[in-house]
Amino acid sequence: MDVLVVGGGITGVSLLHQLRNRANEIVLVERAYIAAGASGRNAGFLLAGVADNYAKAVRTYGRTRARDIWQMTLDNHDMMVEAIAGQPAGYRRLGSATLAAGDEEAGELEESQQLLNEDGFKAKWDGHVLMNPRDGEANPAAIVGALARQSPPGTIREGVSVTAIETGSGSDVLVHADGAECRAGCVILATNAYTPQLLAEIAIQPRRAQMLASAPDAARLSTVPTYSNFGYRYWRQLQTGEVLVGGWRDTAYNVEVGYDERPTDGIQSHLDAQLKRMGAEAPVTHRWAGTMGFTETGLPLVGPVAGMPNVYACAGFNGHGMGFAFISAKQPIDSM
Repeated sequence: MDVLVVGGGITGVSLLHQLRNRANEIVLVERAYIAAGASGRNAGFLLAGVADNYAKAVRTYGRTRARDIWQMTLDNHDMMVEAIAGQPAGYRRLGSATLAAGDEEAGELEESQQLLNEDGFKAKWDGHVLMNPRDGEANPAAIVGALARQSPPGTIREGVSVTAIETGSGSDVLVHADGAECRAGCVILATNAYTPQLLAEIAIQPRRAQMLASAPDAARLSTVPTYSNFGYRYWRQLQTGEVLVGGWRDTAYNVEVGYDERPTDGIQSHLDAQLKRMGAEAPVTHRWAGTMGFTETGLPLVGPVAGMPNVYACAGFNGHGMGFAFISAKQPIDSM
């Protein structure tokens, strides 16, 4: 085959979309099922930028690079929504709110509003909440499914577990999967937090994120997706009334590391408390966790893998895969 994509989340199906006119034989393999990982387990926030607020991003990356990152993620938003071609995905673009959890965060959010406006981005600070009107929300698994359905029959193969990748003197990449072998002209790892399980030298740390969902609540408790406490807390209410609450991993930061996707009583108690603070009366119906991939820079690792010809990575989205993955999938393809 020409190209093998490993991983069936938002990155993998985005790669298929970007490759549709670039290669003759493309296959995506997923060890479980499409959107089984973080792409189907997140809160469905479509936010601009990185996990940090704009003021902190400017200090970390510099003014020009921070602005470029924000613009890229806005472009990602537009391109991804256009690509799903109006298929139902629970998509709304009413903006997002970042709620200051204390004086330090309030100061950074106020500074962020000023910097964002100066750099050409819309934002409004009212003393407690920073509003970003171009952000949105969607059902993340539905977006993955909408992109997957555009692939030709046989392109996506679920239940295939890749166990090793080898490169040698030839141009092809040898791939081991479920006791069998195959060769590909190019392999792209869209495996996010699980990338080090195939290539240990790739520095991506797995961290657990936990969530819950309530039954539909009669009251409107949240009008837009909301972040707080430097991104460690988040919630939104669906159009049908269900409330999603996630985060609080900072309360057990060193525990929420690794690949265990079972919810814990400690984090879930914080999520329950937030649901109560919001005034929800509907009971909790679902609790779950997913594994995110974090990098040292806070930015994705995208491009050729050093020392492995024709192997590329597109992973490590720091909890913001929906904001980066679609447009990030262009980079390894453009460099092939």
